[in-house]
Amino acid sequence: MKYSFVLAVLVSLIFSFSHIHSQGIFLEKGEAGFFANGGYSSLESGHATSFGGGFALGGIMELGFTSSKAEIDNEYSSEDIEVNSRTVSIGVVLLKKKAQLEANIGFTTSNKGSDALLLGFNVGSEIKLHEMLSWYPVFSFAVGIPTEEDSGNPVTALGLAAPILIAEHVYLGPTFSLSEGDLNWGFTAGVLISFNTASNGDSGW
Repeated sequence: MKYSFVLAVLVSLIFSFSHIHSQGIFLEKGEAGFFANGGYSSLESGHATSFGGGFALGGIMELGFTSSKAEIDNEYSSEDIEVNSRTVSIGVVLLKKKAQLEANIGFTTSNKGSDALLLGFNVGSEIKLHEMLSWYPVFSFAVGIPTEEDSGNPVTALGLAAPILIAEHVYLGPTFSLSEGDLNWGFTAGVLISFNTASNGDSGW
């Protein structure tokens, strides 16, 4: 039973981690931004929601915090299993040219199962659709590693997020992930407040 709890927690958190922590892709070098976001995912045996925020330096790094809640079907009872968790993470941009490659590391705690170390990579690029619309497909890979003994094996996930940035401040779009043979879907949405950090005082965006 304990392993089932841990697996459910990691799958839902990895889904959130690998898709929500990539807001820095919306920023160019020399820009910084604060963001707030949320996401929903339909899991194989339940669903999960996540809300968070953070700060990003375009082309350099980002810091984020996420609060997640997952409701998992309980095969032994009519009452769902509720898993609440908190995740902090830092992302470092390894490459930002035509596409952005970012490495992430995070740590999550929850009310059930083991705490976990989260490691991931995101790669994405901007596709201009209109003067006020840009599409940002982001592919991701993440792994969750339980920190306690006898808490199960690491869990991996592959993901795709495809948000559209509207008027350079609001974004939303679908998300998909494959973890442990289960295909999950959902959506992500958020707001971004950006500004230029260059010394010449030019405005951002």
